[in-house]
Amino acid sequence: MTKPSEQKTVGVAVAHSQAHSACCGHSHAHAPEASLLPSASRRQWVKGLAAAPLLAGPCAAAYADNTRPASDAIRPAIDLARDLRHLAHGVDAVARIEPFSITPSNLPWSQTLGDLNAGQQVTFFLNGLWWFSKEHGRWLEPGFVFFARVAGNGGASPIHNTMQNTGTLTADRAGRLQIARAAGEFAGPGGELAVPPAQYLAGDGRIEGVAVVWNANAEDGLLALSAQGDVQGLVRSELQRMRLARLMPAGWHNFFSFGDGSIFTEGPGQRIDCETHKNVGILQYPLVDQPLQPGLTLDWRWVVERLPSHLPEDQLLSHDYLSIAVEFDDGQDITYLWSSGLPVGKVFRCPIPGWDAVETHVVQRSGLTDLGKPFDERRDLHEDYRRIVGGKATRAVRVWLIANSLFLRQIGRCAYRRIAIGQTNRLQRIL
Repeated sequence: MTKPSEQKTVGVAVAHSQAHSACCGHSHAHAPEASLLPSASRRQWVKGLAAAPLLAGPCAAAYADNTRPASDAIRPAIDLARDLRHLAHGVDAVARIEPFSITPSNLPWSQTLGDLNAGQQVTFFLNGLWWFSKEHGRWLEPGFVFFARVAGNGGASPIHNTMQNTGTLTADRAGRLQIARAAGEFAGPGGELAVPPAQYLAGDGRIEGVAVVWNANAEDGLLALSAQGDVQGLVRSELQRMRLARLMPAGWHNFFSFGDGSIFTEGPGQRIDCETHKNVGILQYPLVDQPLQPGLTLDWRWVVERLPSHLPEDQLLSHDYLSIAVEFDDGQDITYLWSSGLPVGKVFRCPIPGWDAVETHVVQRSGLTDLGKPFDERRDLHEDYRRIVGGKATRAVRVWLIANSLFLRQIGRCAYRRIAIGQTNRLQRIL
């Protein structure tokens, strides 16, 4: 069994070794030898490296659009807190307002924002940016890299990631409210570092934020604030996020390192709607019992309205896409995407360091002509795994929905109307 320290060493080594190939114009796609496949336990940490500073490959400039953040992208937290205190005057629901700044020099969980009672809620309003390739003008929204947790006598709560630039945490225990930032450097839902502190401190960016701690229900408090006005549209944004969060598809859960960005919502007829904008979301659905045997198929119907990338998705800085995926018990997954221009049937390993060790992409459809039309799809998972991965998996364990628009910061939109997996005579109907 691999020790935790070994997991980290191996994972960092994999990410570093793939950094060049992931950003170069030439292809390094391959199916790994079975002996080199990471374990399922190690895989969760490896996946967490998805947005690490390793993303800034020197040859990725080929697809850099050289976008730049607005000159006023970072507003001091003290100014934001002043405006919110003015707005909150006379609103009894507000217990306190805490401004904060997070810089590269702040180690995880070293900053605290006072105590919370069990069940107490706190809303975060964020601005700023975090660079993953300053040279190429690529940055992450503050909501993607901001995390919070509550540390009490019995330990700390699972980490909470807002994913958007507003978000609300409900304390699952009494304790200190702690904050941190990470761009893929956490090992798991506890918030432990998976990289050396020196690598973590080499990050570049700044987050300015305010925590509004509530005496009562956060949504009621936000409605009370909204009745008196708004600050840069932040109150309205959080109320809208809360409404969308209530539409989370039943039975699905978010991948731990990304949180809930309200990218996926349950629509009419139990369909799943998806819209991503400069964000990323992964939904996971656990499977009952799906042995990886001949005849195992994945069936789905989808409508893709808009693609988030107009450039080849097999390159690092244009790797924005919409897809459905299946995860196997050896930690590998195969994800079927709609490409803007890559040929149907093309197979490539994920260009993101860390994910390249565990994820294979298959172009299911391509081009813009058929956008907006519904399509029924079927994949033979046993044959695809044998041909593409060639590992030692014995069963399929999860179905994923993936929507990424972090790199080009465009909009992707689609809907899933049916999902089923299994043998022909005993399909598990997910949707």
